[in-house]
Parts: sequence; C-alpha cells; structure tokens
Amino acid sequence: MRKLIFLLISIIFVVSGLDAQTYDIIDFTADDMNGNKIKLSDFNDKVVILDFWATWCGPCRREIPNLIDIKNTFKNKNFEIISIALERGGSEKAVRFVKENKMNWVHIVNKEQTMELAQKYQIRYIPTMYVIKNGKIVAAGLTGTTLKRKIKELL
Repeated sequence: MRKLIFLLISIIFVVSGLDAQTYDIIDFTADDMNGNKIKLSDFNDKVVILDFWATWCGPCRREIPNLIDIKNTFKNKNFEIISIALERGGSEKAVRFVKENKMNWVHIVNKEQTMELAQKYQIRYIPTMYVIKNGKIVAAGLTGTTLKRKIKELL
C-alpha cells in the first residue's frame, strides 16, 4: 500500500510541479562513491536535489551542465545535490564519468544500493529529481532553469 501511495504522489509531483503540498522523504543510508556513509535525513538542514540518473541516459547527461551550474551558484549556501547512479553494469563507469565531468557533489554508485533506492522511490524513468527541504519533498519533475529558480526560492 505504501508503494502505491508513493507512486501516486510521484505522479502528482511530476504533473503539478508540487508547489502546494509537501511529502516526507523516504530516509535511507548508503555509501557514497568515496566510501562515506550518507544518510538523507542528515541533510535536513539543507535544500537538497535528489537526482536519479545514469551515464547511458541522454536526458540525464543533458541535465548535468545545469546541475553543475546550480551547484556552483549555490555552493556557499545551505545546499547539496545527491545523485544516485542507476547503471546497468558496475559502478566504475559512473565513477569515471563523475570525475571526468567534475560533478563535485555526493554520488551513490553501488548498484545494489542504488537499485534499492530506486525501488523505495518507485523510480519509473530517469532523470527523476526531487527537491527536498526540511526533510520534505517540496518539488519534483523540475529541470533546467525552472529547477534553478526553485532552489534559489528555497534558499
């Protein structure tokens, strides 16, 4: 039942841009690509973009310059990006891609963990991005300049 409710909420987010309502995050703990334990709720004092993506996904790759711009613009603010790579093979390709593209934020690449997170968040397509503030999902389905404007508004 919880999965069905979350799926319906996700659909509403994407259609509406989610400005009127907020929803609690589904907390998780995972290892980032440097081996550090990451717990989503530890970022409750920040505005967070939770980004589900993959190196093989064209729309995901097109969004990366925007994410780099957002990270650089708000690097001195209470802001973070957490990217979850949904790779088909091992994590090596994602790690190499992240380093080559200077994507200087938190990355979760362990396939077992990323697949579990994709199931928890009922990810049906990528890229899927959630904007989180104070432990609540406050927007979803935003990209490009719309995503940047939302982050600026929340900070």
